[in-house]
Amino acid sequence: MSRGKGHIPVRTCVSCGAKRSKKEMLRFVLGQDKQLVRDDSGHQTGRGAYACKVSSCIETLMNRRRLEKVFRVPREQRQEIGGFQKEGR
Repeated sequence: MSRGKGHIPVRTCVSCGAKRSKKEMLRFVLGQDKQLVRDDSGHQTGRGAYACKVSSCIETLMNRRRLEKVFRVPREQRQEIGGFQKEGR
């Protein structure tokens, strides 16, 4: 099965579960220093998670600690993940 010219990668929002094209989503990566980084290029190494660009999805993501579950961080390390800043929505 080959990907033709019209192939559009689809990703699922970890906050609301909506399926959208990769270009319509924000990608987050957990860095080696356990800090959450927004991956604007979409090519940083490491486990990634996608969220809608809607501010309500990002707020829900941060408030419900959904990213800690997605990145499989042990409970004792969950406090260290708060490095993402909500600027540049």
